[in-house]
Amino acid sequence: MEGYCLSRKNLYMLPTRHGILFSFVLLAMLLVAVNYNNSLAYIMCFTLFSTVSVSMLYTHRNLEGICLSYGECRPVFAGKKLSYTLILSNHTARDRYDIGIDIKDNQSRRRDFTANESLNIECNTLVKLRGWYTLPAVQVNTRFPLGLFFSWCRPAELGRKGLVYPRPAEWQEFPTRYTENSYKPMQSRNSNDDYSGLRQYRKGDSPQHIDWKTYARGKGLYSKEFLGGDMPQMVFNWDDTRGDREQRISLLTRWVIEAGALGIRFGIDLPGVQVQPSSDERQVAKCLKILALY
Repeated sequence: MEGYCLSRKNLYMLPTRHGILFSFVLLAMLLVAVNYNNSLAYIMCFTLFSTVSVSMLYTHRNLEGICLSYGECRPVFAGKKLSYTLILSNHTARDRYDIGIDIKDNQSRRRDFTANESLNIECNTLVKLRGWYTLPAVQVNTRFPLGLFFSWCRPAELGRKGLVYPRPAEWQEFPTRYTENSYKPMQSRNSNDDYSGLRQYRKGDSPQHIDWKTYARGKGLYSKEFLGGDMPQMVFNWDDTRGDREQRISLLTRWVIEAGALGIRFGIDLPGVQVQPSSDERQVAKCLKILALY
């Protein structure tokens, strides 16, 4: 469900504690007016009753016509907070006051917004498991204008899901076939290797690309970068990992992240699922999504 609009069919109302107390006071005033046949007491009693009756209409109208939807929801790793945007849209010519937004496992808040305005509320929730996470239900309520009545909608399940990547394992070296003297599988991009400069050494760089002369002069460990040269190619296999299913997926996640950061051409090979090696910028997100749902 992309959106959820509040109407008479899904709004409810009950008196608040103040409303119940006020009704007893009003009843007492009516009994006094009847007992003493006091015209002023009758006028006061019926005036207050009329005011309360009209406030019921305003309480209901304060919510009617508000639409709920979700905005951006970026993927996150398990164990982190998933951030998303809740959008409240007011498509009517009425201003809205004291609108309460209650979200499970999230701090409640109250907002005012004007006619034809959309209100963006940044929310977050802690996610512990990989895969699709259904965003929590949202309840909208109000006590406007007098606080004597409480109107609300049932918690709305908008059906929006966020993707949760597996929790990355602690760093471990790439599979041994890629961490020997050189990267064995190589993918040639160009017949000419154009030297482009030096950069700080990053774990996993090929020993062939390390500038050993600079290191020997005591200036630190640097790697050479080439344009159009040989690009290491890796395929991370399920059999390269050990442990239970989640431990294996966590380690593969770590390797995918590191390979993407190093600009390595890589792919994954899982039982029943293969992703061909690529250095495309979307390769990391593609592989992480497969691991999240595997």
